[in-house]
Amino acid sequence: MNRTEENKVQRVKKEILEGKRTDLLILITTICLCGYGLVMVCSASYYDCSMSEDCGYDPLYLMKRQAIFMIAGIIICAFLWGVGYDWIKKLVFLIYIAGIISIVLLLTPLGVNVNGATRWLNLGVRFQVAELVKASVIITLSYLVSRYSRMLKPRWMMLILWIIGGIPAAMLLVISSDLSSTIVILGIIFGISFISTKTVKEHLEAAGVAVAFAGAYVAKIALNMPEPEKLENMSYRAARIAAWLDPERYASQAGYQVLQSLYAIGSGGLTGKGLGNSVQKLGAIPEGQTDMIFSIICEELGLLGAIALFSLFVYLLYQIYIVIISSKNIFGSMIAVGVLMHIGVQALINFLVNVNAFPNTGIALPFISYGGTAVFILLCEMGLVLSISRRGKVR
Repeated sequence: MNRTEENKVQRVKKEILEGKRTDLLILITTICLCGYGLVMVCSASYYDCSMSEDCGYDPLYLMKRQAIFMIAGIIICAFLWGVGYDWIKKLVFLIYIAGIISIVLLLTPLGVNVNGATRWLNLGVRFQVAELVKASVIITLSYLVSRYSRMLKPRWMMLILWIIGGIPAAMLLVISSDLSSTIVILGIIFGISFISTKTVKEHLEAAGVAVAFAGAYVAKIALNMPEPEKLENMSYRAARIAAWLDPERYASQAGYQVLQSLYAIGSGGLTGKGLGNSVQKLGAIPEGQTDMIFSIICEELGLLGAIALFSLFVYLLYQIYIVIISSKNIFGSMIAVGVLMHIGVQALINFLVNVNAFPNTGIALPFISYGGTAVFILLCEMGLVLSISRRGKVR
């Protein structure tokens, strides 16, 4: 290596250390998370797929499908990274309406019911509506902030953001009973609204009311815990909360999945049983490749594997934070805030659900859980963040 090449390498290293290559670091971390997820989807689904006629008895069936969506998402991610993001402003209205229409279509024959919940559309491939809605809310609210925040008083701006974002969130809850996605969307709204309007008092009051309401609801259930044979008389959400409060009491019902998750996590120890050696995935944990995949990770890779995964998420969120504070474009900054809240809130809830610190809501772990629509949309969002980083003169 000649001196010119050595100087170039040293300059690149210096830029990375100084944060000038934030987009590169974000890309590397995202690819690491996708790779981690692909390996764990393969491991978690290998046995079930090999025994399933629907999967053609192909043990790699779900991993292959996940890989296809990942590749498609990476292509769009690279495209958005290259062409920028300002042009999306022209499509904001269409994106928002597309999200609303997709929710309404769940009521038509296109809606696909799985385990009693209609959350997917059959469009040739199964499409999860909530993922499009999350992205549409991020883009729409970011546009509203960039366009009107200087024209309206903070409280009015806050009200508009909560109304516009709350409409699809409420529709998802009512039409598809998707509480987990509703919580994530509310987190996105809260983050964008809090940062853009700086109405700290109002947001703390709103959060306090929400916590008080949730606490009262949980307390009501705790004081009227039914006998196991009467659990089915409760609503779906109330039964999930009852099982969260006392999973052993309802071990054969709503508490079964989380108990199996805890067994898997506890049996993994520090270093785990080894990749592919999970016992709980052999029929004990329902859909272990989706919302309970973290428990499989803990069982196979142990506490060290879980810490490695957690560190990747923290580092990715930190790099997105650098993009937020460095971008000189309000629209770009707010998109990055929305993506940070999307990934952060969803990952946190998934971790808490797996250790029974939060009621089971059926929420997936970003980049890791099986779900083609989810990973595709997430990679599209990361493409926007990369574009914002590239054009924001990140220090």
